[in-house]
Amino acid sequence: MRKLLVLLALIPGAALADETIASGEWQLLALDGQRVNYEASFAIDAAGSVSGKAPCNNWFGQNQASLPALGLGTLGSTRMYCDRMAEEERFLSTLGVMTSAERIGENLVLRGAGRSMEFSRDPGSKASICVSCGD
Repeated sequence: MRKLLVLLALIPGAALADETIASGEWQLLALDGQRVNYEASFAIDAAGSVSGKAPCNNWFGQNQASLPALGLGTLGSTRMYCDRMAEEERFLSTLGVMTSAERIGENLVLRGAGRSMEFSRDPGSKASICVSCGD
């Protein structure tokens, strides 16, 4: 009986973590442990729809896994050109291989295939600390 109570006590915490991942838009702070100097974002809702902004275009798709796991598969995007196309390609290709999402402090870290993406609600804030960066 005691083991069952402990297990039940853990389940709401897992649901809360998933809800905080899926609430609102996250702004890109770092890619593979290096801070970025462009704007990009990630959002996921409770139904698994994912969307955001890459450096040039809006992107969208569906998470085929249950949080905190990610299975983004093929992502769609608008098709506008800008001077940040190299950053856009790197952002979208990295996003496509992410397999997990984890809240670390106030940040969201996505990981997969030896790569990482770190997001913050407000990356421009002086209080925003990059947990995956070497700085």
